[in-house]
Amino acid sequence: EALKQDIAMSKAVGFNGARLHQKVFEERYYYWADRLGYLTWGEEASWGLDVNNNEAVRNFLTEWADIVVRDRNHPSLVTWTPLNETWNAQAGVYVRFVNDLYNLTKAIDPTRPVNDASGDSHVKTDIWSVHDYTREYDRLVQNHTFKPGVEPYRNMKGKDYLARYAGQPYMVDEFGGLPWIPKEERASSWGYGANIETIEDFYNILEKEIDALKACKHVVGFCYTQITDVEQEKNGLYYYDRRPKFDAARLKAIFEKIPSVIENPQDLSDWK
Repeated sequence: EALKQDIAMSKAVGFNGARLHQKVFEERYYYWADRLGYLTWGEEASWGLDVNNNEAVRNFLTEWADIVVRDRNHPSLVTWTPLNETWNAQAGVYVRFVNDLYNLTKAIDPTRPVNDASGDSHVKTDIWSVHDYTREYDRLVQNHTFKPGVEPYRNMKGKDYLARYAGQPYMVDEFGGLPWIPKEERASSWGYGANIETIEDFYNILEKEIDALKACKHVVGFCYTQITDVEQEKNGLYYYDRRPKFDAARLKAIFEKIPSVIENPQDLSDWK
């Protein structure tokens, strides 16, 4: 019932799905996601993985294969994301590892897209995912508007061994992270950027971020960070114990400003 309630809470504020971020969720969660019509991404705990450690790589590939086999029959699961923010990646072993990881995933489940490394470093990917915690409307629009002859925004620049953009769906799969932290907890808590002082300021900043992404016609999807507080990270829309911080109806109206069907989609190849 707790897992079911988490999905219901998410839908109440306008979410239609979630990245099950950097962890392997239990099957009962997928059961309720299937039943309730809630989209999910399958992920793995990859933070700190040393791709130069042969034993670690063997273990990771074996565990990832088991995850894909276990969860591939859940209709709510729409994307595989084995890695996250591999920003310390180097040429050579990392490139071979990601190619192997992509090919292994496709061999087990050829039906779903693979987001090789959420937020970069991309090597072989079906989704061009980026992370951007910018708050300013103009900067968000600038970052995510395609420009002729210029490669789209990415988190890792100047790495010749990484993949170049090739027309994949472009997603901002981490943004927001707006902290709402009680004053007595601020010394021991964390969020993206300075704390927001009033609830009205929070709504206004959030709505401007959504409006900015809506203005970027190549952005086909996004994932807000995050639905609940977690440990010291206090950027949830709910507290860790699931108490609401904000008015759910108002949040829902903001998040649902972007429709499920993209308005006036443009040719994804016109950046070339």
